[in-house]
Amino acid sequence: MKSIFATTVSLFLFSVGTASAQQAMHEGHKDHLDTNDNGSVSRQEYQTFMSGAFDKLDADKNGALGKSETADILSADQFTAVDKNKDGSVSRKELMDHVMEDFAAADKSGDGHLQ
Repeated sequence: MKSIFATTVSLFLFSVGTASAQQAMHEGHKDHLDTNDNGSVSRQEYQTFMSGAFDKLDADKNGALGKSETADILSADQFTAVDKNKDGSVSRKELMDHVMEDFAAADKSGDGHLQ
């Protein structure tokens, strides 16, 4: 069984081609991200959570995520989609670029918040 963390991360990160950030809001994970309890998740809250997720996933602390570190939450195709430079690992920048694109796509109002 996946932990709340792994479930939340997998929903937020890797529904390539969908508004996964908004999907996770509907899955009841907002309270893990809405750190100021204002009823929405700001761009900064989302970015902070995802940066922390990277740190937790980076088991060997080498600054990149290998396939083995993401095997529980990413399919091979999803890993390849995030690994933009095709070097076999996902850098912090690659991950953050991907998830922030998802956030922007889910932020239909453009106000920097997900409800």
